[in-house]
Amino acid sequence: MEDLKKLNLEFKKYLEETSIQLTEDLVHLLNGENIVYLDHSGKTDIKAFYFEYEYEYLDIVCWGVDQKGKIMTNTIFLPTQKLSSADENGDWDALIPEKIWKAASDFQDHYEEDDFDDILDEYDDEKYKLFEQWFFDCWKKASASSNVKIDAYFSIHDTYFRTDLNTLKTINEDEIAQRYE
Repeated sequence: MEDLKKLNLEFKKYLEETSIQLTEDLVHLLNGENIVYLDHSGKTDIKAFYFEYEYEYLDIVCWGVDQKGKIMTNTIFLPTQKLSSADENGDWDALIPEKIWKAASDFQDHYEEDDFDDILDEYDDEKYKLFEQWFFDCWKKASASSNVKIDAYFSIHDTYFRTDLNTLKTINEDEIAQRYE
């Protein structure tokens, strides 16, 4: 268990080191920069941003939608630049550092106690809490820095529930759709 706690401490440190990059990327998004718009649309057509992350590797993607929920931008991968310390062999491109991911995976492969599921759940809960709080903090800084207010939602990929980044409250797809009717 101590090994997993150390991994989350390493992960927290890594996230802190990437905060500046993610915050800068979010400011650019909010200002309508570094975005490829679709169908001759532009910054004024975007009514909300959706941010989703992949469960295992924590890769974040983003896209903008119009008032009807139609996707109006190409997908954007965040942060746009990852720290080289996340990669041991040059091929790793996930947000979670390869060293941390491999250590957690190795732990799972070699741990044989009865309470393994509880230990792993505790590790994952803490990891996702750190990750989500990091994203929320970067969003708050970017939003304050850019002075742009726009609807934005954060969630694990392909889910019905999302976090409204302006209120940090959980909202579902139907409630989001009602906002734009």
